[in-house]
Amino acid sequence: MLESLHVRPQICTRIRSGPLGDGVDRFAEALHRHAYAASVIRRYVRASDIFSRWLSRHRLAAKDVTEIVVGRFVSQLKRWRPPSRSSGRVSDVATGVRHLAAFLDEAGVVVQPPHAEADTDADRWLRSFEVYLTDVKGVAPGTRRIYLRYARAFVEASFGTGPVIWSTLAAQGIANFVQTHAATLCPSACRAPVTAIRVFLRFLVTAGELRAGLEGAVPTVRQWKLAALPRVLSDEDVQRVLARVNETCTAGRRDRAVLLLLTRLGLRASEVAALRVDDIDWRDGHLRLRPGKTQRERRLPLPSDVGDALVAVLQCRPTTAPQQALFVRARPPYRVLTAAAVTGLAQRALRRADITVVRGGAHVFRHTVASRLVQRGVSMKAVADVLGHARLETTAIYAKLDLDTLASVALPWPGGAR
Repeated sequence: MLESLHVRPQICTRIRSGPLGDGVDRFAEALHRHAYAASVIRRYVRASDIFSRWLSRHRLAAKDVTEIVVGRFVSQLKRWRPPSRSSGRVSDVATGVRHLAAFLDEAGVVVQPPHAEADTDADRWLRSFEVYLTDVKGVAPGTRRIYLRYARAFVEASFGTGPVIWSTLAAQGIANFVQTHAATLCPSACRAPVTAIRVFLRFLVTAGELRAGLEGAVPTVRQWKLAALPRVLSDEDVQRVLARVNETCTAGRRDRAVLLLLTRLGLRASEVAALRVDDIDWRDGHLRLRPGKTQRERRLPLPSDVGDALVAVLQCRPTTAPQQALFVRARPPYRVLTAAAVTGLAQRALRRADITVVRGGAHVFRHTVASRLVQRGVSMKAVADVLGHARLETTAIYAKLDLDTLASVALPWPGGAR
């Protein structure tokens, strides 16, 4: 298969004699069966070659390729830093390796390495931390990936490639790490390293590796929860976004259905991506949302315009798409849309409508739905049920958007105009 892609013979030989063996050939064949473009397959094969050489240097085999190992590899790649994203974007190599790892996991490819080497101390601890997050804390997959990424960076910053000796951790080193990473993030995201490292240290305390109280060394990022107003769109903006969708093509029908779910029901991007055909109750007019961020299933009424848009999507869905998939790519391979793809779809829709929103994406439509409900006098409990909030405190931020009601209870400012 590699030769048909015009991969040089010496590279083919190097890949097949490496830790992945014929796994890359089978990976390329699988991509071809799913109608990937030849240029994309070649790019993923190049990424597999780079990953194979990295595995050889670390004496790892295909059977050792786990999420932890892939994360360790990706963390060492240089990031492309466009002006719009100061934290940078991962390279195409990371994308190709993640696809390869998923293939190896699904296909059960096992290749015995010439020389096996045990995992590093860091890998073992991170694997235990992942089990703790999944089985004990019940953390959502997206949050789990963020916690693992910061935990890996913390271990590497604290111990490098040497042995992990937790007793040598100092409070100042913990504080310096968190402050350094938080300083590179925007205000709404700077708490991520704080929470991640605090949870990681609590895990180590539970495991008996750290003394209780050391997690208190993680500095607190001061933020006023109700300091800023959520970003919302006007009714005219929402109508303009929907009007700019081209419904004459398959992609346009899909985009309209996704946008209606965002603008009518206020779903999260991850919830839209997780929808399946059997989640739609056509007879009773309900939509079932599977357990996600809050680990709870909920049902929402299905508006008629949203139902019509979903019917249009199903009528033009590619026959080779996964059977239960609701939203898939517009071009082959017809994979299920991810949460990131839904966010990108929303961003493009805002740009087509000439609407500029700071960090605009799928969530701005969720804020808009919440603000409409509050301004129409819907109770906070009902808004929380629609949005799927686990706590009413989360929903309380939308009370600030009912400016007319707030003005009626506001006290006069001392010394100000009456």
